[in-house]
Amino acid sequence: MKILMIGFNVQENIFPLGLSYLKSYALKFHPDVEFKIKEFGFGNRFTYDTNANIELQIISYIMMEKPDLVCFSCYIWSGQIIKNICHALKKISKIKIALGGAEVDDSFNEYCDYLVKGEGEIKFKEIVDSLKGKGWNNECKTVKNLDEIPFPYKNYNGKNHFSAVRIETSRGCPYSCKYCHYARKENREFSIEYLKENIKYLFENYKFRNLTILDANFNINKKRMKEILTIISNHSKKVIVNFELKPELIDSEVISIIQDSKLDVNCELGLQSVDKEVLDECERVYDLEKIKKGLSLLNNTGIKYKIDMMYGLPKDNFFKFLRTINFIKKHSRQKRVPAHHFKVLNNTKFKDCIRYLDNSSSMAIKTDTQNALDFYKEKLFIDLLNYK
Repeated sequence: MKILMIGFNVQENIFPLGLSYLKSYALKFHPDVEFKIKEFGFGNRFTYDTNANIELQIISYIMMEKPDLVCFSCYIWSGQIIKNICHALKKISKIKIALGGAEVDDSFNEYCDYLVKGEGEIKFKEIVDSLKGKGWNNECKTVKNLDEIPFPYKNYNGKNHFSAVRIETSRGCPYSCKYCHYARKENREFSIEYLKENIKYLFENYKFRNLTILDANFNINKKRMKEILTIISNHSKKVIVNFELKPELIDSEVISIIQDSKLDVNCELGLQSVDKEVLDECERVYDLEKIKKGLSLLNNTGIKYKIDMMYGLPKDNFFKFLRTINFIKKHSRQKRVPAHHFKVLNNTKFKDCIRYLDNSSSMAIKTDTQNALDFYKEKLFIDLLNYK
């Protein structure tokens, strides 16, 4: 049996982590199956002809490979192109199709034979069971003990040199931000022993310059944060380590942990807004005084950080948007202000907001307080503010 697993990336030369997790777990139960991972990079696509050519290339590749099953990993940047490809495949072949990833919801049902919502390891294994004659149901299941998932870098048959690699040290998030796909996902952790063994393997078998830790809030457990950075530091101090910090939880201990690691780090802080009404509407837990103190501590170090904000959230308006910019300018040392147009993601509590494309994660075009014209004015203002 041959299973083809396809992903898309807007960046080149990034390890296909999500699909590799699925393959590693499935191989435990189906060592006789051939799992082949293929990722396509499509960068910026501007015209219909460009889109159509990429789609034709991928369809042709699938037909040439002749798999029993083709699986697609669907994210915000790839959901629509995958729907187009699956629609075409259904017309010209009998190849079975499975869809999964953060983007999938019930609107994807018509394009596939198997739809996987939520985490995919167990369900992907059960899809292979089904192809071998066992039953199938669409119940969402998660791996309770993450150590049961073999380290994906050990089962990858491709090259070992990437510009960037990514790891998970935990899954889930205890917070309930309505715009976020990870909100209130069950929080689980890979054991420190698992991470010690496998981070060692990663450094010994792969070449890379950037290492990204994908945890939603890396500093939520400071003891664990210190242990993980120590593990990485023991193997190399030359890599650039990227992770996300919850700004309210930055204190002198977090600063010391980062500095003591001697690592070159890039921290991302998700501020989004400083307006109480907006944050309450988003169900985002916040403490602006703690954020100010955390930024003050960061400003007195050489630690690199970036504060992100989001414009166009429900209850927001242009003046609240300006207040957030002013807060960032006043309390941080960054010159530019990264600001992102609020995108309504499938499978989040804001999924019913009016967006550019129905049934696809895409930018909001109208909320209770603003519309597309307001959003465009805010974009122009940010462009002007960041112009060099």
